[in-house]
Amino acid sequence: MEATPTPDSEGMSSNQKSSIQNQKSALVLGGGVAGIAAAVRLAGRGVAVTLVEMRPRLGGRATSLEDPETGGLIDNCQHVTMRCCTALTELYETLGVAGRVAWHGRYHFVHADDTADTLAAGPLPAPLHLAGSFLRFRGLSFGDKWAIGRALVGVRRMKRADREALNTITFASWLEQQRQPPRAVERFWEPTVVGACNETVEAVAAGYALQIFADGLLAGRRGYEMGLSDVPLARLYDPAEAAVTAAGGRLLRPASLRGLDYDPDTKRVTAARLADGTRLTADAFVSALPFEALDRVIDDPLRRDDERLGRLGELHTSPILGLHLWVCRPDRRPVLERPHVVLTGSPIHWFFDHGTDADGVQHLHGVVSAAHDLIDRPNAETLDLALAELQRVAPVTDDVELVRGRVIKERRATFSARPGVDALRPATTGTVRNLLLAGDWTATGWPATMEGAARSGFTAADAVA
Repeated sequence: MEATPTPDSEGMSSNQKSSIQNQKSALVLGGGVAGIAAAVRLAGRGVAVTLVEMRPRLGGRATSLEDPETGGLIDNCQHVTMRCCTALTELYETLGVAGRVAWHGRYHFVHADDTADTLAAGPLPAPLHLAGSFLRFRGLSFGDKWAIGRALVGVRRMKRADREALNTITFASWLEQQRQPPRAVERFWEPTVVGACNETVEAVAAGYALQIFADGLLAGRRGYEMGLSDVPLARLYDPAEAAVTAAGGRLLRPASLRGLDYDPDTKRVTAARLADGTRLTADAFVSALPFEALDRVIDDPLRRDDERLGRLGELHTSPILGLHLWVCRPDRRPVLERPHVVLTGSPIHWFFDHGTDADGVQHLHGVVSAAHDLIDRPNAETLDLALAELQRVAPVTDDVELVRGRVIKERRATFSARPGVDALRPATTGTVRNLLLAGDWTATGWPATMEGAARSGFTAADAVA
Protein backbone atom coordinates (compact mmCIF):
# COMPACT_ATOMS: atom_id res chain seq x y z
CA MET A 1 0.00 0.00 0.00
CA GLU A 2 1.11 3.56 -0.51
CA ALA A 3 1.38 6.06 2.31
CA THR A 4 -0.28 9.21 0.98
CA PRO A 5 1.19 12.48 2.28
CA THR A 6 -1.38 15.06 3.33
CA PRO A 7 -1.10 18.62 4.70
CA ASP A 8 -0.79 18.77 8.46
CA SER A 9 -2.36 21.26 10.84
CA GLU A 10 0.56 23.64 10.41
CA GLY A 11 -0.28 24.12 6.72
CA MET A 12 2.70 22.32 5.14
CA SER A 13 2.01 21.39 1.52
CA SER A 14 1.91 17.82 0.29
CA ASN A 15 5.05 18.19 -1.84
CA GLN A 16 7.02 18.83 1.34
CA LYS A 17 6.07 15.42 2.75
CA SER A 18 7.72 12.07 2.21
CA SER A 19 5.83 9.14 0.73
CA ILE A 20 6.38 5.72 2.33
CA GLN A 21 5.60 2.49 0.49
CA ASN A 22 4.06 -0.29 2.55
CA GLN A 23 3.96 -3.17 0.06
CA LYS A 24 2.20 -5.50 2.47
CA SER A 25 0.21 -4.89 5.60
CA ALA A 26 2.06 -4.44 8.87
CA LEU A 27 2.88 -1.16 10.59
CA VAL A 28 4.51 -1.49 14.02
CA LEU A 29 4.48 1.62 16.18
CA GLY A 30 7.23 1.65 18.81
CA GLY A 31 10.71 0.14 18.68
CA GLY A 32 11.01 -1.16 22.23
CA VAL A 33 11.26 -4.86 23.05
CA ALA A 34 7.57 -5.45 22.25
CA GLY A 35 7.73 -3.67 18.90
CA ILE A 36 10.97 -5.39 17.91
CA ALA A 37 9.52 -8.80 18.79
CA ALA A 38 6.42 -8.11 16.69
CA ALA A 39 8.41 -6.74 13.76
CA VAL A 40 11.00 -9.52 13.52
CA ARG A 41 8.38 -12.27 13.83
CA LEU A 42 6.32 -10.69 11.06
CA ALA A 43 9.42 -10.17 8.95
CA GLY A 44 10.34 -13.81 9.45
CA ARG A 45 7.00 -14.71 7.88
CA GLY A 46 7.73 -12.63 4.80
CA VAL A 47 5.75 -9.54 5.75
CA ALA A 48 7.16 -6.17 4.72
CA VAL A 49 7.01 -4.34 8.03
CA THR A 50 7.39 -0.64 8.67
CA LEU A 51 8.76 -0.21 12.20
CA VAL A 52 8.40 3.32 13.57
CA GLU A 53 10.49 4.44 16.56
CA MET A 54 10.62 7.89 18.13
CA ARG A 55 14.16 7.61 19.53
CA PRO A 56 17.40 7.43 17.54
CA ARG A 57 18.05 3.86 18.77
CA LEU A 58 15.90 0.81 19.18
CA GLY A 59 15.17 -0.68 22.58
CA GLY A 60 12.69 1.78 24.07
CA ARG A 61 13.26 2.01 27.81
CA ALA A 62 15.85 -0.79 27.64
CA THR A 63 18.39 0.91 25.42
CA SER A 64 21.59 2.93 25.42
CA LEU A 65 22.55 6.55 25.00
CA GLU A 66 25.76 8.34 24.12
CA ASP A 67 28.12 9.30 26.91
CA PRO A 68 29.04 12.92 26.05
CA GLU A 69 32.50 12.63 27.62
CA THR A 70 33.71 9.50 25.82
CA GLY A 71 31.34 9.26 22.87
CA GLY A 72 30.67 5.62 23.79
CA LEU A 73 27.33 4.07 24.66
CA ILE A 74 26.04 3.65 28.20
CA ASP A 75 22.78 1.96 29.15
CA ASN A 76 19.94 4.05 30.45
CA CYS A 77 19.49 1.44 33.16
CA GLN A 78 20.87 -2.01 33.85
CA HIS A 79 18.32 -4.46 32.49
CA VAL A 80 18.68 -8.18 33.16
CA THR A 81 16.98 -11.36 32.06
CA MET A 82 16.55 -14.76 33.69
CA ARG A 83 16.67 -18.27 32.28
CA CYS A 84 12.92 -18.56 32.85
CA CYS A 85 12.35 -15.70 30.38
CA THR A 86 11.87 -17.93 27.35
CA ALA A 87 10.28 -15.41 24.97
CA LEU A 88 13.06 -12.87 25.47
CA THR A 89 15.63 -15.60 24.89
CA GLU A 90 13.82 -16.56 21.69
CA LEU A 91 13.95 -12.94 20.54
CA TYR A 92 17.70 -12.75 21.20
CA GLU A 93 18.19 -16.01 19.30
CA THR A 94 16.17 -14.70 16.37
CA LEU A 95 18.33 -11.56 16.31
CA GLY A 96 21.50 -13.65 16.56
CA VAL A 97 22.65 -11.98 19.79
CA ALA A 98 21.97 -14.72 22.35
CA GLY A 99 25.73 -15.21 22.65
CA ARG A 100 26.09 -11.63 23.92
CA VAL A 101 24.23 -12.54 27.12
CA ALA A 102 26.51 -13.77 29.92
CA TRP A 103 24.79 -16.00 32.46
CA HIS A 104 25.45 -15.75 36.18
CA GLY A 105 24.49 -18.54 38.56
CA ARG A 106 25.75 -16.83 41.72
CA TYR A 107 24.07 -13.88 43.44
CA HIS A 108 26.26 -11.84 45.79
CA PHE A 109 24.50 -10.11 48.70
CA VAL A 110 25.71 -7.49 51.17
CA HIS A 111 23.31 -6.66 54.00
CA ALA A 112 22.89 -3.51 56.05
CA ASP A 113 25.09 -4.93 58.85
CA ASP A 114 27.82 -5.69 56.25
CA THR A 115 27.17 -9.44 56.38
CA ALA A 116 27.90 -10.96 52.96
CA ASP A 117 26.19 -13.97 51.39
CA THR A 118 26.09 -15.90 48.12
CA LEU A 119 23.13 -17.72 46.66
CA ALA A 120 23.89 -20.40 44.07
CA ALA A 121 22.61 -23.79 42.97
CA GLY A 122 24.02 -26.96 44.46
CA PRO A 123 23.80 -30.61 43.35
CA LEU A 124 20.20 -31.22 44.46
CA PRO A 125 17.38 -31.23 41.89
CA ALA A 126 14.79 -28.45 41.75
CA PRO A 127 13.12 -27.17 43.84
CA LEU A 128 15.91 -27.97 46.35
CA HIS A 129 18.79 -26.79 44.16
CA LEU A 130 19.28 -23.58 46.17
CA ALA A 131 18.78 -25.22 49.57
CA GLY A 132 22.48 -25.64 50.38
CA SER A 133 23.49 -22.01 49.93
CA PHE A 134 20.20 -20.87 51.47
CA LEU A 135 20.94 -22.83 54.64
CA ARG A 136 24.40 -21.21 54.76
CA PHE A 137 22.91 -17.72 54.32
CA ARG A 138 24.46 -15.90 57.29
CA GLY A 139 22.25 -12.85 57.00
CA LEU A 140 19.19 -14.90 58.01
CA SER A 141 18.50 -16.61 61.32
CA PHE A 142 17.18 -20.15 61.58
CA GLY A 143 13.75 -18.71 62.32
CA ASP A 144 13.93 -16.51 59.21
CA LYS A 145 14.86 -19.49 57.04
CA TRP A 146 12.14 -21.67 58.52
CA ALA A 147 9.51 -19.01 57.81
CA ILE A 148 10.78 -18.49 54.24
CA GLY A 149 10.95 -22.23 53.57
CA ARG A 150 7.43 -22.78 54.87
CA ALA A 151 6.09 -20.01 52.62
CA LEU A 152 7.99 -21.30 49.56
CA VAL A 153 6.51 -24.77 50.02
CA GLY A 154 3.09 -23.13 49.78
CA VAL A 155 4.13 -21.20 46.66
CA ARG A 156 5.40 -24.40 45.06
CA ARG A 157 2.03 -26.06 45.60
CA MET A 158 0.01 -23.17 44.16
CA LYS A 159 -1.61 -23.43 40.78
CA ARG A 160 -1.34 -20.46 38.45
CA ALA A 161 -5.00 -19.61 39.04
CA ASP A 162 -4.33 -19.52 42.79
CA ARG A 163 -1.50 -17.01 42.28
CA GLU A 164 -3.55 -14.86 39.95
CA ALA A 165 -6.34 -14.72 42.53
CA LEU A 166 -3.85 -13.05 44.88
CA ASN A 167 -3.51 -10.06 42.56
CA THR A 168 -6.27 -8.42 44.57
CA ILE A 169 -3.92 -7.88 47.55
CA THR A 170 -0.43 -6.46 47.96
CA PHE A 171 2.61 -8.65 48.43
CA ALA A 172 3.15 -7.00 51.82
CA SER A 173 -0.29 -8.25 52.87
CA TRP A 174 0.57 -11.77 51.74
CA LEU A 175 3.87 -11.68 53.63
CA GLU A 176 2.01 -10.61 56.74
CA GLN A 177 -0.46 -13.47 56.29
CA GLN A 178 2.50 -15.85 56.02
CA ARG A 179 4.01 -14.42 59.24
CA GLN A 180 7.29 -13.49 57.58
CA PRO A 181 9.82 -11.86 59.96
CA PRO A 182 11.02 -8.35 59.06
CA ARG A 183 14.57 -9.53 58.35
CA ALA A 184 13.30 -12.27 56.04
CA VAL A 185 11.35 -9.64 54.11
CA GLU A 186 14.29 -7.22 53.90
CA ARG A 187 16.96 -9.75 52.93
CA PHE A 188 15.12 -12.33 50.86
CA TRP A 189 11.67 -11.40 49.59
CA GLU A 190 12.11 -7.67 48.98
CA PRO A 191 15.32 -7.65 46.86
CA THR A 192 13.92 -10.23 44.47
CA VAL A 193 10.49 -8.67 44.06
CA VAL A 194 11.50 -5.02 43.83
CA GLY A 195 14.18 -5.78 41.25
CA ALA A 196 12.00 -8.05 39.13
CA CYS A 197 8.67 -6.18 39.32
CA ASN A 198 9.97 -2.60 39.70
CA GLU A 199 7.55 -1.92 42.52
CA THR A 200 7.67 -1.94 46.31
CA VAL A 201 6.32 -4.88 48.30
CA GLU A 202 3.74 -2.48 49.75
CA ALA A 203 2.40 -1.68 46.26
CA VAL A 204 2.91 -4.71 43.99
CA ALA A 205 0.14 -7.28 43.61
CA ALA A 206 0.95 -10.51 45.45
CA GLY A 207 0.30 -12.82 42.50
CA TYR A 208 2.85 -11.09 40.28
CA ALA A 209 5.44 -11.10 43.04
CA LEU A 210 4.95 -14.80 43.70
CA GLN A 211 5.30 -15.58 39.99
CA ILE A 212 8.97 -14.57 40.23
CA PHE A 213 9.58 -17.25 42.84
CA ALA A 214 7.38 -19.90 41.22
CA ASP A 215 8.84 -19.54 37.70
CA GLY A 216 12.33 -18.27 38.53
CA LEU A 217 13.50 -19.91 41.74
CA LEU A 218 11.45 -23.08 42.05
CA ALA A 219 10.44 -24.36 38.62
CA GLY A 220 13.85 -25.60 37.42
CA ARG A 221 17.52 -25.77 38.34
CA ARG A 222 18.59 -22.89 36.09
CA GLY A 223 15.50 -20.70 35.92
CA TYR A 224 16.91 -18.32 38.55
CA GLU A 225 20.14 -17.60 36.64
CA MET A 226 20.66 -13.96 35.66
CA GLY A 227 21.63 -12.89 32.15
CA LEU A 228 23.61 -9.70 31.57
CA SER A 229 24.44 -8.26 28.17
CA ASP A 230 28.18 -7.93 27.57
CA VAL A 231 27.55 -5.13 25.04
CA PRO A 232 25.50 -1.92 25.36
CA LEU A 233 21.81 -2.81 25.29
CA ALA A 234 21.19 -0.99 22.01
CA ARG A 235 23.61 -3.37 20.29
CA LEU A 236 21.30 -6.28 21.10
CA TYR A 237 18.60 -4.72 18.94
CA ASP A 238 20.66 -3.38 16.03
CA PRO A 239 20.12 -6.60 14.00
CA ALA A 240 16.36 -5.95 14.00
CA GLU A 241 16.75 -3.43 11.18
CA ALA A 242 18.38 -6.01 8.91
CA ALA A 243 15.66 -8.54 9.76
CA VAL A 244 12.95 -6.05 8.82
CA THR A 245 14.59 -4.79 5.62
CA ALA A 246 15.39 -8.33 4.46
CA ALA A 247 11.65 -8.96 4.24
CA GLY A 248 11.09 -5.80 2.21
CA GLY A 249 10.27 -3.56 5.15
CA ARG A 250 11.93 -0.52 6.64
CA LEU A 251 12.77 1.18 9.90
CA LEU A 252 11.80 4.82 10.44
CA ARG A 253 13.70 6.55 13.25
CA PRO A 254 13.54 8.99 14.81
CA ALA A 255 9.93 9.44 13.77
CA SER A 256 7.27 10.87 16.05
CA LEU A 257 3.68 9.64 15.87
CA ARG A 258 1.04 12.35 15.99
CA GLY A 259 -2.18 10.36 15.72
CA LEU A 260 -4.20 7.48 14.28
CA ASP A 261 -6.85 7.95 11.64
CA TYR A 262 -9.96 5.90 12.38
CA ASP A 263 -13.09 5.10 10.37
CA PRO A 264 -16.00 4.51 12.78
CA ASP A 265 -18.17 3.08 9.99
CA THR A 266 -15.82 0.18 9.23
CA LYS A 267 -14.29 0.17 12.71
CA ARG A 268 -10.79 0.12 11.29
CA VAL A 269 -7.68 2.21 11.75
CA THR A 270 -6.87 3.62 8.32
CA ALA A 271 -3.53 5.40 8.82
CA ALA A 272 -0.91 6.55 11.26
CA ARG A 273 0.06 10.23 11.06
CA LEU A 274 3.64 11.26 11.76
CA ALA A 275 4.70 14.66 13.05
CA ASP A 276 6.04 15.64 9.62
CA GLY A 277 2.60 15.04 8.08
CA THR A 278 3.39 11.65 6.54
CA ARG A 279 0.47 9.21 6.58
CA LEU A 280 1.33 5.51 6.78
CA THR A 281 -1.37 3.07 5.71
CA ALA A 282 -1.50 -0.67 6.28
CA ASP A 283 -3.91 -3.54 6.74
CA ALA A 284 -2.80 -4.07 10.35
CA PHE A 285 -1.43 -1.67 12.93
CA VAL A 286 0.52 -2.97 15.93
CA SER A 287 0.77 -0.43 18.72
CA ALA A 288 3.80 -1.24 20.85
CA LEU A 289 3.69 2.21 22.44
CA PRO A 290 3.70 2.87 26.19
CA PHE A 291 0.10 3.11 27.37
CA GLU A 292 0.34 6.84 28.07
CA ALA A 293 1.69 7.47 24.55
CA LEU A 294 -1.11 5.42 22.98
CA ASP A 295 -3.64 7.32 25.07
CA ARG A 296 -2.38 10.60 23.56
CA VAL A 297 -2.68 9.59 19.91
CA ILE A 298 -6.14 8.00 19.83
CA ASP A 299 -9.28 10.08 19.33
CA ASP A 300 -12.60 9.83 21.12
CA PRO A 301 -14.46 7.74 18.50
CA LEU A 302 -11.71 5.11 18.55
CA ARG A 303 -11.62 5.18 22.34
CA ARG A 304 -15.39 4.72 22.55
CA ASP A 305 -15.56 1.91 19.99
CA ASP A 306 -12.76 -0.25 21.40
CA GLU A 307 -13.23 -1.50 24.95
CA ARG A 308 -9.47 -1.94 25.39
CA LEU A 309 -8.76 1.78 25.20
CA GLY A 310 -11.19 3.36 27.63
CA ARG A 311 -9.16 2.94 30.83
CA LEU A 312 -5.59 3.61 29.71
CA GLY A 313 -5.46 6.71 31.90
CA GLU A 314 -6.05 4.62 35.02
CA LEU A 315 -2.77 2.72 34.73
CA HIS A 316 0.13 3.92 36.88
CA THR A 317 3.88 3.90 36.37
CA SER A 318 6.92 3.22 38.54
CA PRO A 319 10.37 4.87 38.12
CA ILE A 320 13.90 3.49 37.90
CA LEU A 321 17.21 5.26 38.54
CA GLY A 322 20.36 4.30 36.69
CA LEU A 323 23.55 5.50 38.41
CA HIS A 324 26.79 5.45 36.43
CA LEU A 325 29.87 5.83 38.61
CA TRP A 326 33.44 5.88 37.32
CA VAL A 327 35.67 5.20 40.34
CA CYS A 328 39.31 4.38 40.96
CA ARG A 329 41.93 3.61 43.60
CA PRO A 330 45.59 4.70 43.64
CA ASP A 331 46.79 1.11 43.15
CA ARG A 332 44.47 0.73 40.12
CA ARG A 333 42.81 -2.36 41.59
CA PRO A 334 39.05 -2.62 40.97
CA VAL A 335 36.89 -1.07 43.65
CA LEU A 336 34.30 -3.83 43.29
CA GLU A 337 35.79 -7.26 42.67
CA ARG A 338 32.55 -9.12 41.98
CA PRO A 339 30.48 -8.94 38.78
CA HIS A 340 27.56 -7.59 40.77
CA VAL A 341 26.32 -7.12 44.31
CA VAL A 342 22.80 -7.03 45.71
CA LEU A 343 22.38 -4.55 48.58
CA THR A 344 19.65 -5.27 51.12
CA GLY A 345 18.37 -2.68 53.58
CA SER A 346 19.93 0.00 51.37
CA PRO A 347 18.56 2.86 49.24
CA ILE A 348 20.75 1.50 46.40
CA HIS A 349 19.65 -1.92 45.23
CA TRP A 350 22.41 -3.19 42.91
CA PHE A 351 25.89 -2.43 41.65
CA PHE A 352 27.10 -4.02 38.40
CA ASP A 353 30.70 -4.06 37.16
CA HIS A 354 31.04 -2.71 33.61
CA GLY A 355 34.81 -3.07 33.46
CA THR A 356 38.03 -1.23 34.32
CA ASP A 357 40.02 0.79 31.77
CA ALA A 358 43.78 1.03 31.30
CA ASP A 359 43.98 3.88 33.82
CA GLY A 360 42.36 1.80 36.54
CA VAL A 361 39.00 3.61 36.36
CA GLN A 362 36.18 1.17 36.99
CA HIS A 363 32.72 1.78 35.54
CA LEU A 364 30.00 0.71 37.96
CA HIS A 365 26.30 0.82 37.24
CA GLY A 366 24.04 1.29 40.24
CA VAL A 367 20.30 0.61 40.08
CA VAL A 368 17.39 1.78 42.20
CA SER A 369 14.13 0.09 41.24
CA ALA A 370 10.77 1.54 42.26
CA ALA A 371 12.71 4.76 42.95
CA HIS A 372 9.75 6.75 44.24
CA ASP A 373 11.75 8.25 47.12
CA LEU A 374 14.81 9.23 45.08
CA ILE A 375 13.50 10.24 41.66
CA ASP A 376 13.16 13.93 42.59
CA ARG A 377 16.42 14.25 44.54
CA PRO A 378 19.22 16.38 43.03
CA ASN A 379 21.64 14.28 41.00
CA ALA A 380 24.66 15.28 43.10
CA GLU A 381 22.90 14.17 46.26
CA THR A 382 21.99 10.82 44.72
CA LEU A 383 25.57 10.24 43.55
CA ASP A 384 26.87 11.02 47.05
CA LEU A 385 24.44 8.46 48.45
CA ALA A 386 25.55 5.85 45.92
CA LEU A 387 29.24 6.48 46.64
CA ALA A 388 28.64 6.13 50.37
CA GLU A 389 26.94 2.76 49.82
CA LEU A 390 29.73 1.64 47.49
CA GLN A 391 32.33 2.54 50.08
CA ARG A 392 30.42 0.44 52.59
CA VAL A 393 30.22 -2.72 50.48
CA ALA A 394 33.56 -2.63 48.64
CA PRO A 395 36.39 -4.59 50.30
CA VAL A 396 38.88 -1.68 50.42
CA THR A 397 37.30 1.74 50.38
CA ASP A 398 39.39 4.35 52.18
CA ASP A 399 40.99 5.67 49.01
CA VAL A 400 38.15 5.39 46.49
CA GLU A 401 37.78 8.41 44.20
CA LEU A 402 34.66 9.23 42.21
CA VAL A 403 36.13 10.35 38.90
CA ARG A 404 32.73 11.26 37.49
CA GLY A 405 29.12 10.17 37.68
CA ARG A 406 25.85 10.36 35.83
CA VAL A 407 22.26 9.86 36.95
CA ILE A 408 19.67 8.66 34.42
CA LYS A 409 16.04 8.96 35.49
CA GLU A 410 13.34 6.86 33.88
CA ARG A 411 10.32 8.40 35.57
CA ARG A 412 7.84 6.19 33.73
CA ALA A 413 10.02 3.13 33.40
CA THR A 414 7.30 0.49 33.74
CA PHE A 415 3.65 0.12 34.54
CA SER A 416 2.90 -0.48 38.21
CA ALA A 417 1.59 -4.02 38.75
CA ARG A 418 -0.52 -3.07 41.75
CA PRO A 419 -3.68 -4.84 42.99
CA GLY A 420 -6.57 -4.49 40.56
CA VAL A 421 -4.34 -3.81 37.55
CA ASP A 422 -5.55 -6.95 35.75
CA ALA A 423 -8.85 -5.20 35.03
CA LEU A 424 -6.91 -2.41 33.25
CA ARG A 425 -4.50 -4.49 31.16
CA PRO A 426 -6.01 -4.84 27.65
CA ALA A 427 -5.98 -7.87 25.40
CA THR A 428 -4.05 -7.97 22.14
CA THR A 429 -7.21 -7.93 20.01
CA GLY A 430 -10.50 -6.10 20.38
CA THR A 431 -13.40 -4.53 18.54
CA VAL A 432 -11.12 -2.65 16.15
CA ARG A 433 -9.68 -5.79 14.68
CA ASN A 434 -6.82 -4.29 12.67
CA LEU A 435 -5.39 -2.57 15.76
CA LEU A 436 -3.26 -4.96 17.80
CA LEU A 437 -1.84 -3.96 21.17
CA ALA A 438 1.59 -4.96 22.50
CA GLY A 439 3.70 -3.88 25.44
CA ASP A 440 4.62 -5.17 28.88
CA TRP A 441 1.52 -3.40 30.21
CA THR A 442 -0.93 -5.45 28.13
CA ALA A 443 -2.53 -8.66 29.40
CA THR A 444 0.57 -10.86 29.20
CA GLY A 445 0.13 -12.57 32.57
CA TRP A 446 3.58 -11.27 33.54
CA PRO A 447 4.64 -8.31 35.68
CA ALA A 448 6.53 -5.34 34.22
CA THR A 449 9.39 -7.19 32.53
CA MET A 450 11.14 -7.45 29.18
CA GLU A 451 9.82 -11.01 29.06
CA GLY A 452 6.26 -9.72 29.18
CA ALA A 453 7.09 -7.21 26.44
CA ALA A 454 8.58 -9.88 24.18
CA ARG A 455 5.60 -12.18 24.72
CA SER A 456 3.19 -9.40 23.85
CA GLY A 457 5.03 -8.62 20.63
CA PHE A 458 4.99 -12.23 19.52
CA THR A 459 1.29 -12.51 20.37
CA ALA A 460 0.48 -9.39 18.35
CA ALA A 461 2.42 -10.72 15.34
CA ASP A 462 0.55 -14.02 15.57
CA ALA A 463 -2.75 -12.11 15.63
CA VAL A 464 -1.77 -10.21 12.48
CA ALA A 465 -0.97 -13.49 10.75
